[in-house]
Amino acid sequence: MKIEDMLVKDIMVKNPVCVEENDPLSKVLSKMKENDVHDVPVLDEKGKVIGYFDYENLMRRRNIPLTAKMSTLMIYPPKIDENYPVIDAIRIMVQNGLRSLPVVDSDGKLVGIVSRTDFTKALLNANEYMDIKADDIMVEDPITVFENDDIYIALEKMRALNEMTLPVVDEHNHLKGMIHLDDMSNALWRFKDRLTYGERKGQKEKKELYIKDFLTPPVFVEKNSKLMNVIKTMLENKSYVCTVVNKDNKPIGIITQKDIIESFSKKKEEEGVMVQITGLESEDPSVFDVIYQIIEKHLKKINKFENYRPQNLTIHIEEHRQEGKEIDYTARAKLVTEKKIFYKKDHDWNLFGLVDHVMDSLYRTVRKDKEKEKELRRVMP
Repeated sequence: MKIEDMLVKDIMVKNPVCVEENDPLSKVLSKMKENDVHDVPVLDEKGKVIGYFDYENLMRRRNIPLTAKMSTLMIYPPKIDENYPVIDAIRIMVQNGLRSLPVVDSDGKLVGIVSRTDFTKALLNANEYMDIKADDIMVEDPITVFENDDIYIALEKMRALNEMTLPVVDEHNHLKGMIHLDDMSNALWRFKDRLTYGERKGQKEKKELYIKDFLTPPVFVEKNSKLMNVIKTMLENKSYVCTVVNKDNKPIGIITQKDIIESFSKKKEEEGVMVQITGLESEDPSVFDVIYQIIEKHLKKINKFENYRPQNLTIHIEEHRQEGKEIDYTARAKLVTEKKIFYKKDHDWNLFGLVDHVMDSLYRTVRKDKEKEKELRRVMP
């Protein structure tokens, strides 16, 4: 079944582990660990979904009483119906930055849950997407930790990245394994009266715990691997993260389930970009096919810039004919993105070269604008 034809009920987990709004944190953590889950829907006394709790929510907080009730810790996610199209559910997940979505019936009662893992597995049915190379989607220069580091170093980096898994390297930067937040959870958050960086009640100093004591096998692919292999490697190892290594087994990139899902969502948005070509007098359909291929190549690159995703592109082409000479073309382009509008104009004797140059100029202009935005954020107090 193609992913475009799939509904949430085709991939969701039925009868998922759940907790109640009055359950204390200690009970919830134990339940999550026992059932090997990373997130749970929160129900009220009538069995209706009222919230959602996961390790990320816990990771973002530094001091939490183990007696704290779910009603004070949960977040409020959007809820979806089991007959919701998978592609639309992916879009909702991406927009809300969540790992899972509760699935409810018409009365608001829980019937299932759908996670990033479920969506990632479903993407194996998107054949046209599976040939993407790992180095086209990976985040370069991944953040890593050393196997002899204290686990609190890993926790701080996880907090900064909002990720629950990190690659672990040795002193020579060779990949040794992975470290997962849930594997560290018992050590980090003791089931005592207070949850404070793994401190025991009454202690001032933290107990030394090392990453190598919680190491799991490495999850990795080479940069030329296809996305299909990346996803299968993740699923086989039950990992949210896959490290991309070079021939020396040194990490050069990282791919998360979030990266994969967001990339797919962007691709679908890109396919919806309205492209108009006006003014061209050619009646040969192959000419337009080549032009659209050139445009698509550059729109894919532009679509990677957050807040600058293309929404509408118009290219007007004028033909200047002079007796005894080749046709001279002028192209005027208007690109509407989420944030602003960009314009470009150029001329050339080569029609395809002209379109390619105008689109490349738009890409460079958008990239420059994005870099300026990043710089302003860095200098702002």
